[in-house]
Amino acid sequence: MLVTAFFSGCTKEKTNTTVFIHDDSGSARFSKSLVIYDAGRQNSARILVGSNDSVYLKKWTEQNFELIPVKYGESTKAVLDARFQSTNPSVAKSGDDYKENDTPGLQLYTKFESQTLQNDVEKVVLYEKLPDMGENARTYLTHYSKTLMEGDSITCFVYGVNPNESGYYGLEMRASENSEWSTVVSEWKQVEYGKSYVYGLRNAYQMKARRKVSGNTESAIVLFD
Repeated sequence: MLVTAFFSGCTKEKTNTTVFIHDDSGSARFSKSLVIYDAGRQNSARILVGSNDSVYLKKWTEQNFELIPVKYGESTKAVLDARFQSTNPSVAKSGDDYKENDTPGLQLYTKFESQTLQNDVEKVVLYEKLPDMGENARTYLTHYSKTLMEGDSITCFVYGVNPNESGYYGLEMRASENSEWSTVVSEWKQVEYGKSYVYGLRNAYQMKARRKVSGNTESAIVLFD
């Protein structure tokens, strides 16, 4: 995977040439591209969004995503703390029943296609705001990293964003394009509000993270770097 940077004025463009993997799970039968901006509309990213349900996919528009810029020298966690800080956080709910009651649900898949960033911005974090599917709906969100050249390294950053609900995630990697996915973090590991985990791998070809959400709760963020 080659990441190229083009400089024009005060912005730079990063392009991910890897196509979205539709048949990895057999579920992403429908897909579309969306262009997402940060709050100041100074940075943007084109993402590919897929789902196993065309009606569900239509509910996902640009308004369901937010880009959060992280400038050079800034801590990703500090930026997210400032964005999701709560004056009165409550205790997150227990996730003891998540494995036992794991049931099929709606699937959403995301992957960055390209990014156009200001020169002082190192990266952007993608934050999903789920459409209203009812409080009992269960949604699985799968995030794919870019693919890497041999010898490259990759990092996955996980952050809990909701003071009222713990997030749950799992992480996998594959060593080459034709390799099977292997477990890095078993599903479903819990991440509480304001907590973060970092997983770094070298000589990995690609990583993917899965998140599980009940109702419309935004519970965790995953960032590949």
